[in-house]
Amino acid sequence: MSIDTGRAIRDTAALVGIDSQNPGPQEGACGTWVQHRIAEIGLPVATHTVANGRDNLITQINGLGTAPRLIVLAHLDTVPFGSGWSQQPLGGHIVDGKLYGRGACDMKAGIALGLGLIEELAHRGQPPAGDIVFCATVDEESPHMAGAHHLVANHLIRDDDQILALEPTGCRLRIAQVGLRWLQLDIIGRQCHAGRAHLGIDANHVMARAIEAVKSVIAQLGIEDPFLGPPRVTCGTLAGGVTTNVVPGTSRATFDVRLVPPLTTASVTELIDNAVAQAVADFDGAAHVLTELGAARPPVRAAEDSRIVERLRAAHLSVTGTEIGVGGPDGHEAYTDASMIAALTGSDSCTVFGPGSSDIAHTVDEFVPLSDIELVAKVLDSMVSDW
Repeated sequence: MSIDTGRAIRDTAALVGIDSQNPGPQEGACGTWVQHRIAEIGLPVATHTVANGRDNLITQINGLGTAPRLIVLAHLDTVPFGSGWSQQPLGGHIVDGKLYGRGACDMKAGIALGLGLIEELAHRGQPPAGDIVFCATVDEESPHMAGAHHLVANHLIRDDDQILALEPTGCRLRIAQVGLRWLQLDIIGRQCHAGRAHLGIDANHVMARAIEAVKSVIAQLGIEDPFLGPPRVTCGTLAGGVTTNVVPGTSRATFDVRLVPPLTTASVTELIDNAVAQAVADFDGAAHVLTELGAARPPVRAAEDSRIVERLRAAHLSVTGTEIGVGGPDGHEAYTDASMIAALTGSDSCTVFGPGSSDIAHTVDEFVPLSDIELVAKVLDSMVSDW
């Protein structure tokens, strides 16, 4: 037997048709659909409440106990639609071999494949070597990743678990993932009449210097990881002042810092805080406050000899006759539930492999190629058969 790819494609389209934007409607309706689908397969589902109306869902196929558990992760939420679509964000329409809609690749195709794998195993009759556990999580697309944190905090992840997130990687192996630290910078100047500007401290001017200092200190590190590349920083938002003819007394910016080894989330915060302090010191009377936002996300990497990596490599070779691609355009910049579990537990057995490209995730006219769904289904079948 094998995963029914036709059903997986239909399930992907049905899931795309359910609005689960975060922030927005969130995951309630999508979770209900998944619960009904698991019940249709004939399996029990455990609900673990993360927040009001937001439940992680877990079901499993019991194995023989001769191998570690395989945890298959898929998150229920999507980013907001945005504007400018030529396709319908909730349409799930197929055009030229591509299924379109918000979450098509990130990651409702992954949910559908996880369900397809569980269904196939339920009907196979021969238990796998280890338990195969499907986890549908909430809140992956937020700064806090509350669903993954809940799994770890409630001891639902074991030390020897092999973790696979079916996120979009272009059907490549994402063995390492770049770290992430979000920061908020507040500059405190002195507000006054613009006609008497010498009596004030222009917080926006101070902020401009601070942003340049942050950019420079990251660029000058001279660090480059062979898989993850160099660290990078983006000033994502910027706001300051009350009106044109008033010297602004405050200014606020937020930064997205992508970090690679040997940087840590703590070390990069300290580095940026020191750089800002030096820039602010040029403005007598100005001050700054740097605040960490969301969960700390250090860079993580799976071990080459971990069971999940070895089995994925072998399965891809068996199915395609070629080695699985690693590095390059496979979305190492994207932090996933698998990354967060690795960061929280120290596990080196967490990785990512799935249909669709990370370059297409979160974009207008997001899509997943049907051929990717078919390939990932075959690789999953092969991997679990040899688990």
